[in-house]
Amino acid sequence: MVRTRGDGSTSGPSSRVPPIASAQRAGVVAHVEHSPPHRPPNHTYSRIVRRARSNRRRTHKYLNSTTAIQMLSRDLLVEVIATVASHSFIDLHIVKMCCKDFLNAAEDSYVWRRVSLDMFPLIQWRPNEKVTSFLNLCMECGNIESLYREGLRKYFDYPNGKIDDGLEILKVAAQKGHKEAKYLCGMISLCSEDDVLRKQGFEYMRCLRKSKCVVGSRKKVKQLLTSIWKNNGIQRRNQNPLCNIKSTCKGWNVKKGRWVFLDNDDDDGNDISSCEYCRWDHELELFYQFLNVH
Repeated sequence: MVRTRGDGSTSGPSSRVPPIASAQRAGVVAHVEHSPPHRPPNHTYSRIVRRARSNRRRTHKYLNSTTAIQMLSRDLLVEVIATVASHSFIDLHIVKMCCKDFLNAAEDSYVWRRVSLDMFPLIQWRPNEKVTSFLNLCMECGNIESLYREGLRKYFDYPNGKIDDGLEILKVAAQKGHKEAKYLCGMISLCSEDDVLRKQGFEYMRCLRKSKCVVGSRKKVKQLLTSIWKNNGIQRRNQNPLCNIKSTCKGWNVKKGRWVFLDNDDDDGNDISSCEYCRWDHELELFYQFLNVH
């Protein structure tokens, strides 16, 4: 029912404002009542508010991240970038585009010394000026992967290889911690008939076995050598096995079957029940095979 006031206005249930439970809600309702008629519906307004708040949070988070990066010392930032570079050149390229601080840190010579070259073939059959410049810079900065590859090229390059020079470069890379360089130096030394060189070979291979990376190093060496013609000083195999007590030796076994070497974890350097010399005789056989040494 609609009643008429003295001033001619009307009143009724439809025009009454419902009671407000709190001052906060009253303020919101008052704001809505005084809003212009073209204001979007409440659900649209709420969505706009939520979106604005979300944008503010993202901006705040970005500013905090940028501030955190700027708070890092130069040495620590370079170490972080170098660790990324040592795993992937692509990841390094992505990181450099993140911010100016990363870009500047990535130009440090320490990063160039550690950057991974896995995506670059040993021999550049189609030379690229940018790639060549990048690889030369890595070499100038003392990148151990560059040293290792240079040693490979000189030792195995056919027919112009320089065996002695190549081996010396491989030894430098091995001393700096390059695993594949250690593997090659170790196996080349074990192929020798010189007892002193064989002892050196044992040291290289024991170091790799302790780290359980003999198999991984062998695979990477084999994969890289498939791209070049191999000419080397190992013209024939050493007929004297490392283990001279085959008749009484217990031999060498792996966890997953005799003479089956599946992964790094199988190379248990703490297994005292197996013969170490038999282990390296087996590795030498595999080494001869992929070098085509008869």
